[in-house]
Amino acid sequence: MITLSKLFTYPVKSMQGTQLSHALVEATGLTWDRNFMLTLEDGTFITARKYPEMLRFTPTITRDGLYLVAPDQQHAWITVNDFLSADFPTEVWGNRFDAKIAPQAINTWLSGYFPHPVQLRWIGEKPQRKISKRPEYPLSFADGYPFLLVNESSLADLQNRCSAGVHIDQFRANIIVTGALPWQEDHWSIIRIGDIVFEVAKPCSRCILTTVNSKTARKHPNGEPMRTLAQFREAADGTGAIDFGLNLIARNSGIIRVGDEMSVLQTKSPRLYAEKTPLADSEVATLPPEKNVEIEFSGQRFMGNNQQILLEQLELQGFSIPYSCRVGSCGSCRLTKITGEVKALNAQASSASQILSCSCIPASGPLRLELD
Repeated sequence: MITLSKLFTYPVKSMQGTQLSHALVEATGLTWDRNFMLTLEDGTFITARKYPEMLRFTPTITRDGLYLVAPDQQHAWITVNDFLSADFPTEVWGNRFDAKIAPQAINTWLSGYFPHPVQLRWIGEKPQRKISKRPEYPLSFADGYPFLLVNESSLADLQNRCSAGVHIDQFRANIIVTGALPWQEDHWSIIRIGDIVFEVAKPCSRCILTTVNSKTARKHPNGEPMRTLAQFREAADGTGAIDFGLNLIARNSGIIRVGDEMSVLQTKSPRLYAEKTPLADSEVATLPPEKNVEIEFSGQRFMGNNQQILLEQLELQGFSIPYSCRVGSCGSCRLTKITGEVKALNAQASSASQILSCSCIPASGPLRLELD
C-alpha cells in the first residue's frame, strides 16, 4: 500500500519549510505554500539558487500574516494588511503577473542581508498568476506547478548511488509518499491521495538548489546529488532535463493527512532516460593558479578571474543571464564565445564557439561573449 508519509509547506519561496500533519489542498497549492517571495526592485524573483543564505531564513505563518527570523536571529512581523494595496509587475521564470509589495521598513530590513535592495512580495488574495501551459489553473510563486511529489523509495535509491549524504529537504517537495517501488512514479498519470485527485503534469526537472545543504546553505563541492542524478535521470530527448519527483495539479480541494492512502488511477508510458558512465574524481576539472582575465559582455568590459564560473562573474557585474539547472545540463545559460578561451568543467559545456556559462571558467583573454 502506498501512503502519504510527509507533508511540507514553504510559505516564502527559497526559505525554510514547515512539516505538517495535514494540509488544505487548493488550486494554487497547499495553503500558504510559496505565497511570499523576495524580488529585486524591478519585480524579478530571486531564489536560493543564487543566494543560498535564503535557506537559513525561517518563516512562520501567523493568524494574519508572516513572522520572519533571519540567520542572525533578528526577526520581523508583517500582516497581509500591511502590504501595499496597489499591484506591481512581478516575474518568475519569464511568467509576468502582478503582486503586492511589503512596506519599505520590511524591505529595508531584508535588504541588509543581500548585496542589493530586495522586496518581499505577496501573491494577494486572488492570485493573478496562471500556470503557463494550463492557464485555467492559478499559481502561487512556485516555479511552475502547484505541487511537488517525491517517492521515498526513489530517494533511497539515489542515496545508495550517491557518495554524498542526500536529505529530503534538498528537493523542496510538498508531498512525500512511501510504499511504492523505486521510480514507480515515472508511470503515474492520475493519482488520488485521500479524497483529492491529482493529475501528473510532468516530471520535475531539478536544478542547482538540490546541491545546497538546507541547514548550512553550503553547496556540495562536487555538485551532489545532481552529479549522480545526471548519470541515470537525464532525459534521453536531448533537452538536458534531470528529473526527480513529479509536478502535480489538483483536480479538487480538501484536506490531505499524513497516513492517507494513495492510489494510482491512471498510468502512462514513462519518460526515457539516458544512462551515463560515472566520472571518476580524477576526471573532474581542477583549477589552475589564480590570474586575472579580461572579459567583455554586452559591450561592457571588466576584469574577471580564472577561478569562478562565468555565470557567477557576469551576475556580479549586474547582468541577468537566463539559467535553470546551473550544472551544465539544461542549456539555458548558453553564450557565444567570440574570442578567448574557457576551461569547461564537463565535456558538454564547451564547443568551438558556444559555452555553458554555468559550467565554464575563463582561461585566457580577452574573453568576448554574447548571448546565444
